[in-house]
Amino acid sequence: NGHHLRTGALGAERAAAARRGGATGMGRDANIQVVARIRPSKKASPNLTADTSDSYVEVYAPREDYAGETANRKDRHTFGFSSVLEPSISQEAVFETVARPVCDSALEGFNATIFAYGQTGSGKTHTLLNPGESVADSGLVPRLAAALFFTIGQDVGSVYVVRVSFFQIYNEQVDDLLKPVGNHNLKIKPNEKGGMDVDGATQVRVSSPAALMQLFNQGRKNLIYAETRMNKSSSRSHAVFQLVVDRRPRILDGGGEGGADAAGAAGAAGSEDAEVETTQVTGKLTLVDLAGSERVKRSGADSDLSGVRFKEAVNINTSLLGLGSVMKALGDKAKFVPYRDSKLTLLLQDSLGGNCRTALVVCASPAAADHSETSGTLEFGQRAMKVAVDAQVNAGKVLLSAAQLAADLEEALKMR
Repeated sequence: NGHHLRTGALGAERAAAARRGGATGMGRDANIQVVARIRPSKKASPNLTADTSDSYVEVYAPREDYAGETANRKDRHTFGFSSVLEPSISQEAVFETVARPVCDSALEGFNATIFAYGQTGSGKTHTLLNPGESVADSGLVPRLAAALFFTIGQDVGSVYVVRVSFFQIYNEQVDDLLKPVGNHNLKIKPNEKGGMDVDGATQVRVSSPAALMQLFNQGRKNLIYAETRMNKSSSRSHAVFQLVVDRRPRILDGGGEGGADAAGAAGAAGSEDAEVETTQVTGKLTLVDLAGSERVKRSGADSDLSGVRFKEAVNINTSLLGLGSVMKALGDKAKFVPYRDSKLTLLLQDSLGGNCRTALVVCASPAAADHSETSGTLEFGQRAMKVAVDAQVNAGKVLLSAAQLAADLEEALKMR
């Protein structure tokens, strides 16, 4: 009598119908790319298969759900996505499917976002933020750190600057996680490129994966978690980890882009008034671990005498409802999109249908008791498939000083 959730081949016609209105495959543009990840079941069940060739998830209503309500066994819903991951998939394979294209986009100068959506305990934090006691368990952030700086190390013809920010949205308030003392209730303001920035958030330059992970682990300690009936370590805030990557050509001839004459560079660097104009691209990579939706009676938030858990749950559910409303408006191409209804949607404005390459991971539970939440999560993901994005390279001209030219030359000589 368990919840029946299957992933696999329904046939091209049904899978295509499930994906109607959305993009197919893990393409880089046009629409938000949506990947469904099903949490492994603790108990082996003949009702779950994992043939993912047609990228769909089919959910059957159980004969008798956890509330004792009867349902028609034939009541089934099919949801099509860009990709569906097997429950047994490795963290490395998740990275290659979801995060590798996003990382490459940020290095090319695009804005790129990965966010995870699903009920509490469905595996969102494990997918995105898990530092991992072993390499195999590491989530997307540690793997992105390694991949990012490996690529940077291979590209000796370019100069990179990587900056890190980390903040959370807790009870509709944006708080800095890298310098939490005094950095509360920060404002979200528009920038000159049409996106949104957190005004006053700490931004730290890093030059290695170790330095990046040190900041990540430092900030993660300040995230707010609490035990509920549904999850021993439930996220009570939306966590936003952000990397800004500047890339420009390494100037070696003192005359602009593409040169390789060290003597010319030395001459330009030796002049205190020397300035060289070149093109710089800037990519912004944002990872968002959304707090899980929950029903307060199931999670026990309504029985917390202090009222803290209840207030958290209300704010989480309200912001996720706002996110759903924004997704629906964008998918329907509505004239008005309610971005300002919550801090979450205001912050993610350019990630949701703007100048960004966006990937959404919907994390779902196969348990019978989670039938309602699982269906809601998958419906949200399918709605997101309809949301169009229009990513553009962020490029601009910069002037390099004599000191910067000298640094380019010095680093180039070290690389020989």
